[in-house]
Amino acid sequence: MATPLTLRICAALIALFPGAAFADVWQGDQHSGALRFVATQAGAKFQGHFGEFKVRFDFNPAEPAKGSLDVTIVTKSADTADVERDEVLHGQDFFWVVRFPEAKYHAAGFKRDGKGWIATGELTLRGVTQPVAVRFELKPNVQRLGMKGGVTLRRLEFGVGQGDWAETTWIGDPVDVAFDLSLPKETATASP
Repeated sequence: MATPLTLRICAALIALFPGAAFADVWQGDQHSGALRFVATQAGAKFQGHFGEFKVRFDFNPAEPAKGSLDVTIVTKSADTADVERDEVLHGQDFFWVVRFPEAKYHAAGFKRDGKGWIATGELTLRGVTQPVAVRFELKPNVQRLGMKGGVTLRRLEFGVGQGDWAETTWIGDPVDVAFDLSLPKETATASP
């Protein structure tokens, strides 16, 4: 049975490190939330989402530099609710999903940023790898972890938009990417 002194010490530690209660590994996929993007076409904004992706988040707020974030996106799952636009998006001039079926993001270590966090990592898209800093906020729970954030990417830095599409007259260069996830805790699997 815990003594009153032990309980007070535990309460003080929780107050000093409130996030330590959700130090763990969290993983999810498209069933855990949404991964959306907003771009411009002919000066008008259009929205889309990725219907297939995986996320693995290893995070201890007491030791954020030791954490990691890995996201794998199936590029052919990009959907803007416009069949013609999606065909172009999946084609050789944009995502070229036949040759580059996945986009991957990896970050090692996190830094505190006001109310939230920053993951500084690398995104590989269409065979091009560039540094990308992603801002996010966390909402801990016992069995799930809320994770919400986003980043603005420059599509041309990744070669997304070849030929005539390399011009920004019809398709803008900035693309806003946002995510809103509820990640379940990773479950340990027994060794065979």
